Amino acid sequence: MKREVDEAMDERLAKIGQRTAALRPRGGYSDRVMRAVQASQGVGVIDGMLRAARAFMPVAVMAAALAVGWAVRTDRAADLALASSFDAVEMEW
Repeated sequence: MKREVDEAMDERLAKIGQRTAALRPRGGYSDRVMRAVQASQGVGVIDGMLRAARAFMPVAVMAAALAVGWAVRTDRAADLALASSFDAVEMEW
C-alpha cells in the first residue's frame, strides 16, 4: 500500500516537473530580491521597535480596556462595601 502511494506520488511529481520545466523567473528577479534583502538589513533598532509596537498595539488596547473595566468594577464594589457599613449604626447607653 505504501509503495503504491509512493509510486503514485513520484509519477505526479514527475508530470508536474515536466509541465513546469520551461517556467523561468522574469528578468531582473535576482536583482529585485537582492535589493529587498539589502533594504531589510538596513532597518535600525528604532524602526524594528516601531514595527513590533504596531503588531502589539491591538493587544495593548485590549489590555487597557480590560484594566479600565476592572477598575470601575472594583471602585463600585468598594463604594457598596463602604456604604453598607455606614447603614448599620448601633448605639448602647
